[in-house]
Amino acid sequence: MSFGFADPWHVFLPRDGGHVVSFMGSGGKTSLQQVVADVYGAESIPTLLTTTTRCEVLPDLPAMTWSELETADQTALPEKLYVHNGENEPGKWAGLSAEQVDTLGTLFPGRIVLVEVDGAEKSPLKLYKSGEPVWPSRTSLAVVVMGVGAVGGQAGEYIHRWGRCDFAPFAGLPEYTVLEWSHLAKLLLEDGGYLTQVPDDVPTVLALTGLAEQDDSIGLFEFVGQAMDHPNLPLAMFCALGPEGWSLRTAFAEREEDAT
Repeated sequence: MSFGFADPWHVFLPRDGGHVVSFMGSGGKTSLQQVVADVYGAESIPTLLTTTTRCEVLPDLPAMTWSELETADQTALPEKLYVHNGENEPGKWAGLSAEQVDTLGTLFPGRIVLVEVDGAEKSPLKLYKSGEPVWPSRTSLAVVVMGVGAVGGQAGEYIHRWGRCDFAPFAGLPEYTVLEWSHLAKLLLEDGGYLTQVPDDVPTVLALTGLAEQDDSIGLFEFVGQAMDHPNLPLAMFCALGPEGWSLRTAFAEREEDAT
């Protein structure tokens, strides 16, 4: 499979206010959420950022609690604002309910809502438990994040909840198993993996982070080709964090029928 690259990388993002873009997975959701908010900011599109799980306090980001937002003057709000339900433990903000996030999309029709819908405790990969992700029903785009820098590392070290959640394709694998691209493909594509957590009919983009820690470009593109054979994955983002900040590109598959 050959690939083309979108210009600009963020051309697929919705621009109309009221949309809810949900980030799920592992390996950099919070950072990617803020990168997307900055893209909108450069286009003078205001955003609300939040989560349906808990989040570390983000001291450099303007923030309000839900109760503060309900009584705030909308005309005086900053263009990028984080919304949470208070500090439920030291250094942690409580997230909003899915219903509250849906309400944000109604109360602020001129803003785009960016929401994390699960957590991974800073791990590049994760296993899913029952009851997560917590999706707002207004989700209009799902960004599925995976940390590909985990390939070459040990499963027990790089996969959140290893040994605590059942995932049939990994049954019987010891924690010292060295992760290969085939493991990531199973985690993404097979039953119980990432893609089966996305609600039906929600457009989906795959975001691959940790590229600065991954030098197997041949294996990476073979994995991306396998992933994009899935009918629900038309796009894949390549996300690398370097000394000068984020570098992002969005690939699409070039198929024979596209050339005719």
